[in-house]
Formats: sequence, C-alpha cells, structure tokens
Amino acid sequence: MKTMLGRFDQSLAFVTVAELGSFTRAAEKLGCSKAHASEQVAELERALGVQLLHRTTRRLTLTEAGRLYLEYCRQLREVLLEAERAVSATTSEVGGRLRITAPTSFGEIFLPELVLAFQGAYPNVEVEIDLSVLRRDLVADGYDVALRTTRALEEHLVARPLGVVREVVVASPAFLAAHGPLDTPSALARVPCILNPHFRDDALWLFERDGRTETATVGGRLRINLYSAIRRAALAGAGVVRLPLFQVREDLESGALVRLCPGYELVAMPLYLLYPSRRHLPLRTRVFIDFLLRWFEAPERRALLT
Repeated sequence: MKTMLGRFDQSLAFVTVAELGSFTRAAEKLGCSKAHASEQVAELERALGVQLLHRTTRRLTLTEAGRLYLEYCRQLREVLLEAERAVSATTSEVGGRLRITAPTSFGEIFLPELVLAFQGAYPNVEVEIDLSVLRRDLVADGYDVALRTTRALEEHLVARPLGVVREVVVASPAFLAAHGPLDTPSALARVPCILNPHFRDDALWLFERDGRTETATVGGRLRINLYSAIRRAALAGAGVVRLPLFQVREDLESGALVRLCPGYELVAMPLYLLYPSRRHLPLRTRVFIDFLLRWFEAPERRALLT
C-alpha cells in the first residue's frame, strides 16, 4: 500500500510537469520545491524502468513511453475526480465551491445577479467566477460550468442551449451628423469602424435580410478586444461598432447610440451552458445547472436572448 501511495504521488507530479511543461511551474502548483518535483519524476522513471521525459536546458518533451503513461495518468485522475463528485452528490446539503467561466462582458451583465440569487437559495455554496476573453479548458483548468457563445461544440462537453446573442451595429448621433446616414452594410466601408481583434475576421461583418446574406468589409484605426471599452468609444463618437444588444439596449432607448442599417440583422451567435460530460456531477453543479436554466427562462432575460 505504501508503494502504491508513493507511486500515486509520483504520477501526480509527472502529469503536472507534463501538462505545464516546466518543473518550476509544476512545483508551484503542487506546493513543493522544484527539486522535490524533479526527484518524484526521477523516482517514477526508475520504478518503471523507462524514461518519461526528455530534459534539456530549454524545454521538456515527452518520450513515447511518457505520452502513453500520461494518458493513463489522466484517466486515473479523472476516475478519482468522478469518485469525489459521486460521493459529494450523496449528501442532501448543497455546498462546496462552484467554479464558473464566462466571457467578460456577458458575465459582467448577467452573472452577478444570477449568482447572488443562487447563493440566496443555497448559502453554503462558494462561487468563483472567471471572466475572460480567453476560452478556458473546463477539464484541465478545473471549471464546473461555462457560458459560451460558439458554433463549434466540443464532444467531451455537454451543451445546453440558452438562446442566442444578437448583435447590432450602432454609432453616436454626433458621429452620424458628421458622416451622414448609414442605411446599408456597404455604406459602412466608407466610415471608420472599431474592430474587435478577439474575433477572427473581425473586419468582415455578416448581415442577413430576407433570407439572404451580405458581407460588409469594414476598417478603422482602432481595435479593442473588450465590449465595454468598445461601447465607451462609440459613445465618444470614435466610430461605428458592433456590439451585443444587451450591451447597448439602454443607450438605444436613451438615444445615446443609434442603430444603423435598418432592416438588416447581424448573424446571431448561439449561447450555451457547457459542462463536462460525466456520469456523476457534484450536487452543487447539478443544482446550479437547473437554477440557471430556470433563471434564463424569465421573460426579461429571454428578451435579451431570443
């Protein structure tokens, strides 16, 4: 038993080093010294009688045996995590830490109210929210659920549709006064637009009208990868922008921004709730999934995600 427990610690050190590509970063994650992490992997290699890693002064690479062993280590880690979730789901008390990741601007608007309502119903759940323009790996990074706009679904994740995120093209009244009306997608090519480098092909805006599509190729001297900052630039009259309707609804109602290209719609993006495909989810995760699905069924939220 002692040997097996030692081997498990060594395997955990190996898989952490392999995934992070560094003994230093692995040691930080494991909470040990770099020398200890290195010795754990070396002992594992001696016990197995094979070399798992090629070590150079610049990088670490897996050997063929290392790649094979890494897959088995990941399976072992997943089985243990699943066992932990299964056990936690047997208790009637909903508690523990729930980790959520979502796009920055969407999360800013929707998640605080949602999470506070959820914790009001389940006060023993601790919630950690990650808001980022980066797409997190739910399994590798240890997140329970994600909210994501995407058309490319991953097979290892369960995807529950929540609606669609509709975008609109807008500009300030002052900008329109200086550049004239912009009633068609083709007219956007002659005025400065603010682009979002987070998206591939950010200069190609795809519109729909009467079942047909039309692409506008736009340009400008300013690129911003955060919706809230793009909105502020538009309010300041810096150019034409495309933003989610939920981001600018109040600005449109107040007249601070004006919707352009009447009769045209930007192609909407599906919104999903995503979580790892496992037989046993922690009770807190299952409860949160049900809570979130009901929360987004409210008419005022469906109006933003139709």
